[in-house]
Amino acid sequence: MRKIFYGAGIFLVVAIFTLGFYGSYRISQLRGQVRELKAVQREYQALEAENQTLDAGFYLKNDNGKVHVYRGDGETVYEYTNIQVSSLPEAVQQEIEQGKFIKSEVELYSFLENYSS
Repeated sequence: MRKIFYGAGIFLVVAIFTLGFYGSYRISQLRGQVRELKAVQREYQALEAENQTLDAGFYLKNDNGKVHVYRGDGETVYEYTNIQVSSLPEAVQQEIEQGKFIKSEVELYSFLENYSS
Protein backbone atom coordinates (compact mmCIF):
# COMPACT_ATOMS: atom_id res chain seq x y z
CA MET A 1 0.00 0.00 0.00
CA ARG A 2 2.84 2.38 0.83
CA LYS A 3 4.36 1.79 -2.58
CA ILE A 4 1.14 2.96 -4.21
CA PHE A 5 1.08 6.16 -2.10
CA TYR A 6 4.77 6.85 -2.80
CA GLY A 7 4.27 6.15 -6.49
CA ALA A 8 1.22 8.43 -6.65
CA GLY A 9 3.06 11.10 -4.65
CA ILE A 10 6.09 11.00 -6.95
CA PHE A 11 3.78 11.09 -9.98
CA LEU A 12 1.98 14.16 -8.59
CA VAL A 13 5.27 15.95 -7.82
CA VAL A 14 6.59 15.25 -11.33
CA ALA A 15 3.27 16.37 -12.83
CA ILE A 16 3.30 19.61 -10.82
CA PHE A 17 6.92 20.37 -11.83
CA THR A 18 6.11 19.59 -15.46
CA LEU A 19 3.09 21.90 -15.41
CA GLY A 20 5.16 24.58 -13.68
CA PHE A 21 7.93 24.41 -16.28
CA TYR A 22 5.40 24.40 -19.12
CA GLY A 23 3.57 27.36 -17.58
CA SER A 24 6.77 29.38 -17.20
CA TYR A 25 7.72 28.51 -20.80
CA ARG A 26 4.33 29.75 -22.08
CA ILE A 27 4.57 32.91 -19.98
CA SER A 28 8.00 33.72 -21.41
CA GLN A 29 6.64 33.11 -24.93
CA LEU A 30 3.74 35.47 -24.30
CA ARG A 31 6.08 38.12 -22.87
CA GLY A 32 8.17 37.88 -26.04
CA GLN A 33 5.09 38.33 -28.17
CA VAL A 34 4.02 41.34 -26.10
CA ARG A 35 7.50 42.88 -26.57
CA GLU A 36 7.25 42.32 -30.33
CA LEU A 37 3.78 43.87 -30.44
CA LYS A 38 4.97 46.89 -28.48
CA ALA A 39 7.90 47.32 -30.89
CA VAL A 40 5.53 47.14 -33.86
CA GLN A 41 3.20 49.62 -32.16
CA ARG A 42 6.08 52.09 -31.58
CA GLU A 43 7.14 51.70 -35.20
CA TYR A 44 3.58 52.26 -36.37
CA GLN A 45 3.24 55.36 -34.20
CA ALA A 46 6.52 56.74 -35.58
CA LEU A 47 5.32 56.16 -39.14
CA GLU A 48 1.98 57.72 -38.31
CA ALA A 49 3.70 60.81 -36.90
CA GLU A 50 5.91 61.02 -40.00
CA ASN A 51 2.89 60.71 -42.27
CA GLN A 52 1.09 63.46 -40.38
CA THR A 53 4.12 65.67 -40.91
CA LEU A 54 4.21 64.75 -44.58
CA ASP A 55 0.47 65.25 -44.88
CA ALA A 56 0.97 68.77 -43.55
CA GLY A 57 2.65 69.54 -46.88
CA PHE A 58 5.73 71.53 -47.80
CA TYR A 59 6.68 75.12 -48.41
CA LEU A 60 9.10 76.33 -51.04
CA LYS A 61 10.92 79.46 -49.93
CA ASN A 62 13.64 81.76 -51.22
CA ASP A 63 16.81 81.42 -49.18
CA ASN A 64 19.68 83.57 -50.48
CA GLY A 65 18.46 83.24 -54.05
CA LYS A 66 17.94 79.47 -53.92
CA VAL A 67 14.76 77.46 -53.43
CA HIS A 68 14.68 75.51 -50.18
CA VAL A 69 11.98 73.07 -49.13
CA TYR A 70 10.51 73.31 -45.64
CA ARG A 71 8.17 70.89 -43.90
CA GLY A 72 4.56 71.90 -43.26
CA ASP A 73 5.52 73.76 -40.09
CA GLY A 74 7.48 76.22 -42.25
CA GLU A 75 10.45 76.10 -39.88
CA THR A 76 12.14 72.73 -40.45
CA VAL A 77 14.24 72.42 -43.59
CA TYR A 78 13.26 69.31 -45.50
CA GLU A 79 15.64 69.68 -48.44
CA TYR A 80 18.13 72.16 -49.83
CA THR A 81 18.10 72.63 -53.59
CA ASN A 82 20.41 74.30 -56.08
CA ILE A 83 17.49 75.80 -57.99
CA GLN A 84 18.07 79.52 -58.49
CA VAL A 85 14.93 81.57 -57.87
CA SER A 86 15.94 83.91 -60.70
CA SER A 87 15.81 80.98 -63.19
CA LEU A 88 12.12 80.36 -62.48
CA PRO A 89 9.18 81.96 -64.31
CA GLU A 90 8.06 85.27 -62.80
CA ALA A 91 4.77 83.87 -61.46
CA VAL A 92 6.59 81.01 -59.72
CA GLN A 93 9.17 83.44 -58.32
CA GLN A 94 6.38 85.45 -56.70
CA GLU A 95 4.82 82.30 -55.24
CA ILE A 96 8.21 81.26 -53.83
CA GLU A 97 8.71 84.72 -52.29
CA GLN A 98 5.40 84.31 -50.47
CA GLY A 99 6.14 80.67 -49.57
CA LYS A 100 4.68 78.35 -52.20
CA PHE A 101 2.68 75.56 -50.57
CA ILE A 102 2.82 72.04 -51.98
CA LYS A 103 0.52 69.49 -50.41
CA SER A 104 2.21 66.15 -51.21
CA GLU A 105 5.63 64.62 -51.63
CA VAL A 106 4.76 63.46 -55.13
CA GLU A 107 3.81 67.00 -56.13
CA LEU A 108 6.97 68.33 -54.51
CA TYR A 109 9.31 66.04 -56.41
CA SER A 110 7.44 66.71 -59.62
CA PHE A 111 8.02 70.44 -59.13
CA LEU A 112 11.69 69.95 -58.26
CA GLU A 113 12.21 67.68 -61.25
CA ASN A 114 10.61 70.19 -63.61
CA TYR A 115 12.66 73.18 -62.44
CA SER A 116 16.02 71.64 -61.61
CA SER A 117 18.97 71.85 -64.05
